[in-house]
Amino acid sequence: MQNSTAFEDDQRRNMEQRRAMIKRWAKYVRTHDDQEWSRQQNRLINSQLQSANDMAASGETDPVRFAAARDRIRDR
Repeated sequence: MQNSTAFEDDQRRNMEQRRAMIKRWAKYVRTHDDQEWSRQQNRLINSQLQSANDMAASGETDPVRFAAARDRIRDR
């Protein structure tokens, strides 16, 4: 188990990495055509949904819980 200093250091590092990624993505979005990055996001999201559907079909996850979570996200 980590001590509190190590835990805080990990948390700080994680936050720095997240902020750096957000800054890279914001720069990318500002410097690339909307259709280009939108198409890339669409591919990513579709592949994640396909993986989730495959897991549900193979029994690796509960399809009822998956469908309920998916529907909650869609209804937002």
